[in-house]
Amino acid sequence: MERARIVIRRLMWMLNEESGGMGWGVGEAFAEALYNSLPLKKEYLQIYVSYIWPEGNYLEYPPAQRGILWGIGRLSQKYLDDLLKISAKDYVIFHLNSKDPLVIFYSLWALSFFKKFIDLTSLEDKIKRALSFLEKNLPEHFFFDGKNLKIYTPSDLKALLKD
Repeated sequence: MERARIVIRRLMWMLNEESGGMGWGVGEAFAEALYNSLPLKKEYLQIYVSYIWPEGNYLEYPPAQRGILWGIGRLSQKYLDDLLKISAKDYVIFHLNSKDPLVIFYSLWALSFFKKFIDLTSLEDKIKRALSFLEKNLPEHFFFDGKNLKIYTPSDLKALLKD
């Protein structure tokens, strides 16, 4: 277990501005480690989500945010209750205002897992704006949803949010 903690600490260091690196794929790798290890999830989930908290360890660089938001969607597939307890859905919603199409894409995808716990009608305008932005700026995206590789469109995301 200590070796796994060392790997997680290295991933955390790569997400740190002081590391000097961008950390491509770090958010996704971190999420997969938590997804596949209950002890790691218990220790590091709140830290993981803090990377998209404006008052936490917030990552300002959109490419880094993408990986964390993808990871929240992935972790939602297995640990939804734990993510609800730490208000992850609220931070995902916050990212619907991004200017980065992939941040918006991953936010909408992650949000689809929380839809039973959110008043989507109160977010209807924000979601419509996000989907419209994607139609113009990211009409399709080749995407791994944790199980399958698939081309997703804004219409696919809209359907996920309505199911």
